[in-house]
Amino acid sequence: MNASLGPLVGHALQINMHPLDVDHVVETLPHQLRAWRGQVDRVVITLDHKVSTTGRYHAADYDEKLAQLTGLLERLSGSDTAIHVDLVNYSSEAIEGVRKAFFSAEPSLPLKAFDGGPFYAYFYGLYRANAERVLHMDSDMLFGGMSQRWMAEADAVFDARPDALFVCPFSGPPRADGTIDESLHVGFPGRRAFVPPQWLGLDVPAYGFNAVSTRIFVLDMRRFVERIGSLPLVRPDFKRRLRAHLLDQSPLTMPAEEVLSASMERLGLERVDLLGGAPGMFSLHPPYRNPAFYRQLPELIRRTESSDLPDGQLGDFDVNASMIDWSDALAAKSRPARLKKALRQLIAANRARLLGQ
Repeated sequence: MNASLGPLVGHALQINMHPLDVDHVVETLPHQLRAWRGQVDRVVITLDHKVSTTGRYHAADYDEKLAQLTGLLERLSGSDTAIHVDLVNYSSEAIEGVRKAFFSAEPSLPLKAFDGGPFYAYFYGLYRANAERVLHMDSDMLFGGMSQRWMAEADAVFDARPDALFVCPFSGPPRADGTIDESLHVGFPGRRAFVPPQWLGLDVPAYGFNAVSTRIFVLDMRRFVERIGSLPLVRPDFKRRLRAHLLDQSPLTMPAEEVLSASMERLGLERVDLLGGAPGMFSLHPPYRNPAFYRQLPELIRRTESSDLPDGQLGDFDVNASMIDWSDALAAKSRPARLKKALRQLIAANRARLLGQ
């Protein structure tokens, strides 16, 4: 296993990334550090450098991307000893350590979800952060409001609400009355019992949920041990297992966020989305990638940090068309385009399998 990152701390920021994320990380990581470095004791950048033969994490220029990202991370960590770059360790010893920490009742720990998305890497990052409360985020998350008191306010919510397993920044910039667009929160494809967001009536805008996304959350690790202990995997249905087999993926589990959410629902635990006192803290997620996104990303970050956002963006947790023209990205998500992509993936996966790659 990688060298120890140090003793247990109160708060750690933990960010998952992959070399192919570098085109946005050059802008988003400095932004994320501006938002959060002053509120945590340790920063752990969890770098999943595993090469895929097919799918989203496969690219001909992988080595070039890895070199670019490594250079950026070395510069940032060299200027702050609390920033640790931690390569995901796929040794049997490391996998067993993560299994015991989060899935001790399961005989084995899948490395990927049924769709090929990261699974082990998420829990490895939480495990390695070694903090009482871990602020986890994906590498593309954006933040506005930028309150430097938000983490202390989140601690107060944890202390006051014993069923709160997660506290998150507000889901998107609030509307003028402090609310979100509740109709946008519809749950996950693999979950049936999604409860709509509940307005909590606190002194500041806050909502309660019975589900969590791996995009962004603060997890109370001690509460996880006390209330959950071991996460049961959520088995995919037949259609998803068949898809996994056809695409040469593991059919053992649904994505990490559905596994976490299923245990929350079963045990009556909650996630609290908290804006906090002015100027507050909210998150914003770019759902697609296209040339306009990369071209406008520095300005998008500037406007998000300063809460200089159009009315059409208020209440929405995803960067929408009021800020970025997503038309070409949406065209690539059309049914014919998705079928064409699935066919390419099917051919590539089975070619790799037949050739023993």
